[in-house]
Amino acid sequence: MNEYPHLAQGGETHVSPPPPVPHARNGPPDVVRGARGLIRFFYTNNPFYVVSAGLVLWGLWISFDTTRETFEAGALMAGLTGYTLLLAAAACFLVRYGSLWEDVRTILLLIVLMFLAISMTFDESLAIHPRVGTRWLLAGLAFAVVLSEGLFSGMRLRLPVLFRMPYYLILALFFLYPVALNPVVDKFYHPALQWGLFGFSSVAGLVFLTLLPAVRRGPRCVRQNGSPWRWPWYPWVLFGVLGFGVCMRTYSLCWTMHPEYDPANVFRPFFLVPFLLSANILLLELGIVSHLKGVQRAALIAPVGPLILAATGLSAATPDLGFLQRFTGTLGGSPLFFALIATTAFYALASLRRVPHASTALAVALAAFSVCGPQTVDHETLVGPRGAPLLAVAALQLWIGVRSRSAGRCLLAACCLVGAMTLDLRETAFTRYQGVIPVHLVLAAVLVVGAVFRGRVARFLQYLGAALILTAGVVALIGDPRLLGNPPPMMLSVYPTLAVVVAIVYGYFVANRWYYAAAFGCLSCWLALVGWHGYRLLRQSIVGLDHIACGVLFFLLAMLISLTKTGFPQRWLPRRRA
Repeated sequence: MNEYPHLAQGGETHVSPPPPVPHARNGPPDVVRGARGLIRFFYTNNPFYVVSAGLVLWGLWISFDTTRETFEAGALMAGLTGYTLLLAAAACFLVRYGSLWEDVRTILLLIVLMFLAISMTFDESLAIHPRVGTRWLLAGLAFAVVLSEGLFSGMRLRLPVLFRMPYYLILALFFLYPVALNPVVDKFYHPALQWGLFGFSSVAGLVFLTLLPAVRRGPRCVRQNGSPWRWPWYPWVLFGVLGFGVCMRTYSLCWTMHPEYDPANVFRPFFLVPFLLSANILLLELGIVSHLKGVQRAALIAPVGPLILAATGLSAATPDLGFLQRFTGTLGGSPLFFALIATTAFYALASLRRVPHASTALAVALAAFSVCGPQTVDHETLVGPRGAPLLAVAALQLWIGVRSRSAGRCLLAACCLVGAMTLDLRETAFTRYQGVIPVHLVLAAVLVVGAVFRGRVARFLQYLGAALILTAGVVALIGDPRLLGNPPPMMLSVYPTLAVVVAIVYGYFVANRWYYAAAFGCLSCWLALVGWHGYRLLRQSIVGLDHIACGVLFFLLAMLISLTKTGFPQRWLPRRRA
């Protein structure tokens, strides 16, 4: 072994480098690593623009009161517009000289939120001083339009007309809708004001639907837009922020459009339902155009949210100055009822557009009408189950099942039809004897669908039918008549024979041996029952019959053991299999 490992062969010397000396640190490694990660996060995301805007807005709103003096309203307007101009100048500078599009995106969204804040600031001033508030709102709209055009031009950012026109319509809605309510703004109990406050969400939904042509154009509409942003993030993030602004604007209008002596707020969650359903139409169209299955599934699930918002309940609607009662009395239905109608129409539209699983969602929405009536506002006011909506579900499922050759759809249609008949005829003889007629109608549907269709589902229905026939025959033989509703004895005595005949005929027709097994099971059960009754009668005459029977059983067991020893069963079974 070489005593000098640093001397290599050939006389050359290889000296290994010394181990690195760790640098001195002021704290533990985990703390330093965490501080670096935090700094990297703030450097990459740069959330300080948002913090700055929030602090400035809070400072301006607590510094000035728009309800007292015109000077304070003008000072507040100057502060808001000045900070918005500062954000716009920063965005133009960062794009023209730094190409910092990530930071600029945050700034542009903050500018849109500043437009929303300007429109919300003077609602109270409009309620107390209509002329002053109208003047400031019109000035705010002009400022928003001019600044937006200046930003598009200064940043060389291209927003196509199919997006630009809805954008300006939404801004105009923010600023001008309160002006339209000016004639009745001082009459808070007036029905026109309450309907006007509720109608803001509906009008906003119609305005957002003007984006449908842009959605249909797809990515071609914003190609070469002058920025690295790509569709659908540009410009749909902008309209997502505007959608959030619609929700905030709805609440702010309901909160401020009342006299100072009446602190009640007419706003209820169902005010947002029309807008949310309209936005969901855009989401569905976006998923169809972009062929995104996840977006389509999200659009099918999203209507659950508006339905939950529509279920306000009587307890939550008591402070709304009677608007829920006025809504139901005027339109003939509750918000939940109309939301369910709109949701059903949405699912019908999605089914016509061949969206996957839309027909199933449509069936669920139609079935919901069986427990939701015009006066239903929450779970406590649900109506009794009705059969008419289930008939509509049955017709829909039957049409889809026949068209697509689906055994499951046709069976579901039959079950819905039987369910509708059971609900509508539950006070008649149709449901006597624990619903024996509906149960056998379902059994007949299982047998018919299993015989008509082909495939794994149809084959499973055949096996299920055999099991149901066997179960029904055994229950008729050994079941307690009191649990079955005390049917006529003749029915119970004839039923097992009919079950055996049906099983044999159906098994022969579909070539399924399991029905022969079901018939054999019914016969075996019948013979065992008859034998047991005969044994009990014979037992009264022969005292030692139990011992004789046990002896015969043990004799059979002994014979089986003896035959096994001879090897006869081992030779006979392979021959039968061959």
